[in-house]
Amino acid sequence: MKRHASDQGDSFDLFLDTICNTFGGIVFLAILVALLAKIRHDPSGTETAEQPVTALMMQTLEIELTHEQSRLRDLQNVRDSLPQTPIDPEVANLVDRSDELKELSAAEKHLVERRKQLGEKLIDIAAEAAAIPEQVEQAEKELEAITVELATAKAEWQVVRAEKIKTMQVPLERRGAGSRGVVLLSREELFLVASPDDEKGEFFDKHVKSKPIPGTGSKGYEITPRFGEGITLGSEKSIIAIRGTARRLSREDGTLIIAVYPDSYHHFGPVRDAFKSFGMNYELWVQGEGEPLQVFHGVGRRRVQ
Repeated sequence: MKRHASDQGDSFDLFLDTICNTFGGIVFLAILVALLAKIRHDPSGTETAEQPVTALMMQTLEIELTHEQSRLRDLQNVRDSLPQTPIDPEVANLVDRSDELKELSAAEKHLVERRKQLGEKLIDIAAEAAAIPEQVEQAEKELEAITVELATAKAEWQVVRAEKIKTMQVPLERRGAGSRGVVLLSREELFLVASPDDEKGEFFDKHVKSKPIPGTGSKGYEITPRFGEGITLGSEKSIIAIRGTARRLSREDGTLIIAVYPDSYHHFGPVRDAFKSFGMNYELWVQGEGEPLQVFHGVGRRRVQ
């Protein structure tokens, strides 16, 4: 904040007023003490009669007071006649620059503190950035290990699948002697193809579609499943439904044919056990991938009586 020359002059006037008033007060107190000393007892101890205040004494005091007041006015006149103290512009400018320097120092301190905070953040960021390559390398190693594990598991699965398919291989000659009921396992579903009470050429149309095979004299039929209409395999509810079908088919004598495609080999065991629990005999037909199911009525090999 800038300071003006008038501020310095007012301060000097106030100083002179204070000195003059103090001097007048001292004079007044001196007179008062002198008067009190006159009316006190004799310091030697001898009693003297109190001197009454007379008009002459009052007049003398008034003269002295008037004289001191005159001296006070003279001092005030002298003070007023004194020239104002000159203010050096360079000094005032120096004061202003000092104030600006203090403000700049405070701002610099704030900026230094802010720089320190940013420096600490930059150190943390640099540490995190330095750790990124190591993390990427670790992730690549983990990915490589997972890839190896996946390839190994795939190879093992292929071996198991090949062994499982191998264990399911049976002679392609399918006799079907004495069989009247047929079920088909494909795409995780069980389809009822024919029941013991069906006549020749009759099939369970809700689950499968059938068409005569040319040249067989209406004795051979090609069976196509209605996917999405069969009994879904792999759940407790499906086992209950299969057991209900087995109960109904077991009322008639004969052997049950179970035709299985490769995509449903793993469901053969539970289905077989469900039908066996009702005392039914079965014959397994292992179908090749994409091989159509063909049913022939009559007596002989690959025929359903």
